[in-house]
Amino acid sequence: MLKLKIIILITSLLGLAPSSLFAGAFFETGETTLTDTIDNGTWVTVNTQKTYINPVVIAGPVSHNNDRSLSVRVRSASGNSFQVGMQSPCESNDADPAPSPAPSNPAITCPVTWSSETVQWLVVEKGTWVFPNGTKIEAYLHDTSTVRSVWNNVNNISNISYSHTYSSAPVVLHTVNSFNDSRWIDSSVWSPSNSKNVPPSNSAFRLTLEGAEVANVHSSETIGWVAIEQGTGNNNGIDYSAGRTGGLDVDRHSDECQNLSYGVSFAGNPNVISKHNSMSGGNGAWVRLCGAGIGTSSFNVHMDEDQVRDTERTGIPEYVSWFAFEQGAFGALEFITATKSYTDASGDLEVGPGELVTFNITLTNLMDDFVQLNNAADEFTDILDSNLIIDGGSLSADSGSISQSGQTISWNGAIPASGVVNLSYSAEVASNSSVCSLSNISNQAQVHMDPIDDTMQAGDTDNLNVIAELSDDTNTDDGNDSDLDNRTDDDDPTLVTVSCSSEVSISKTDGVGVDSYTPGSDTTYTIIVTNNGPHHLIGAQINDALPSNVTSNGNWTCDPAEAPGDGTASCISGNPAGTTQTGSGNISLTVDIPANKSLVISLPVTYSDTP
Repeated sequence: MLKLKIIILITSLLGLAPSSLFAGAFFETGETTLTDTIDNGTWVTVNTQKTYINPVVIAGPVSHNNDRSLSVRVRSASGNSFQVGMQSPCESNDADPAPSPAPSNPAITCPVTWSSETVQWLVVEKGTWVFPNGTKIEAYLHDTSTVRSVWNNVNNISNISYSHTYSSAPVVLHTVNSFNDSRWIDSSVWSPSNSKNVPPSNSAFRLTLEGAEVANVHSSETIGWVAIEQGTGNNNGIDYSAGRTGGLDVDRHSDECQNLSYGVSFAGNPNVISKHNSMSGGNGAWVRLCGAGIGTSSFNVHMDEDQVRDTERTGIPEYVSWFAFEQGAFGALEFITATKSYTDASGDLEVGPGELVTFNITLTNLMDDFVQLNNAADEFTDILDSNLIIDGGSLSADSGSISQSGQTISWNGAIPASGVVNLSYSAEVASNSSVCSLSNISNQAQVHMDPIDDTMQAGDTDNLNVIAELSDDTNTDDGNDSDLDNRTDDDDPTLVTVSCSSEVSISKTDGVGVDSYTPGSDTTYTIIVTNNGPHHLIGAQINDALPSNVTSNGNWTCDPAEAPGDGTASCISGNPAGTTQTGSGNISLTVDIPANKSLVISLPVTYSDTP
């Protein structure tokens, strides 16, 4: 009896997933202890959890361990750190050329040493964003030397329009982010009009340096500001509250300590960043913690005031805004997302050597009022695995320009507000045996975005697409947080399952018929091996040991071109299509057969005279 054995060797090897990398954009909150004032040489460096390309820092309020007036300054925000310090108006007054009747010395003497205070802070990546739940947020910087003070109401200054479109007025937070002038200064915000007792509207606001009764002139400084849609919700599972008082509700230091409710209860005391949103009192003021400070369902603040020209800290109440977030936590900021899936030629989502796989990408703009511009830099890139041979003629895109360079697919184009762009490209799985050692071929693309509105800051026209986001295969959740945003379901690489198994049929004839046998006669056995797919056979082993009473009387031959073969198979694995092979004695071959193709092996034999 003639025996034929085909062995297909497949060794599983886990495909390598991409390592964690910097992707996405973030904000975070925290609390820092300050042991002394800036004028006494104390700045504290805060190291952030995340690394920021263009950080905007909001700091305050300060706690209330010292009765004397204290506010906060920020400087040197870059990368993963910034410096924060507390400053008292009484310490820097003697250097300020405020007009009469400002005294050369403050009405109240500053202490030589200060008790420690804590300051709340928020860092946001500069730009226009939304939270994962759709809440709108934006963070920008504004350069100005304009000072509002008791001597100057700075009427008719320019309005700052939001980048977002808001249905109702957002929370507006603000802090001086530079230290170009060491003299005391703060910042103030109000409506887009000369009415300083009215808070920011849903379209614009005014923002200046705040000199109170201390400063009338000051060197140009950079003010950081953040606008957040009002409401409560969660950012990747972390609760937040963004709100503003309904009126001029928060009075001065000597008048009250106002309790404000978040509208949501936190498991522990959150970080609370709070700022005034009006300036009804001409003497100037800023938000400071008081009483019980920060609690799980509410916090306590009043308006602090300098004691330079006089000692009183009474007056007119103000609008106050806040943002509360879990203490020491970070949240995700979103703009453009990319999903990536695949289909294969066989339709079973398993690919083998030589099979065509098509990738389908959807780019989605999550914002309804902000456009990703068609910048010089690419908006999308995908470096395909070396086991994928890109079909350059398969590249397609709804809009923009898609191209290939080596293993890299690039797309350049605009993504309109609430817009979607679909990309598609195909690649052939490499026809080599090493592919069969993989369990999958892993690929992950990146979308590149520019969240910075060029109209928000003079001269800010970078258009560099410096923020990257990883593509996600929505059909799976690998449990890994590759982009380090506290979620595992939004950053999954696309894993193309590899399977080198195929349905193989084998026929064998002796050339004289199964019922004919003549001792001592010669004949030729013909073996036809057909790969019925769905995948190419790479490195398939064919072994045939001659039985007793049968001897070969010539070399066997393997020919991919002999019918029904068409010359596309190879009788030597790894060699070009159409490669033949001959041998003597028992058959032992390692072959490659494309899906739905055949090869023929012929073996001349002589039957024994004695059956």
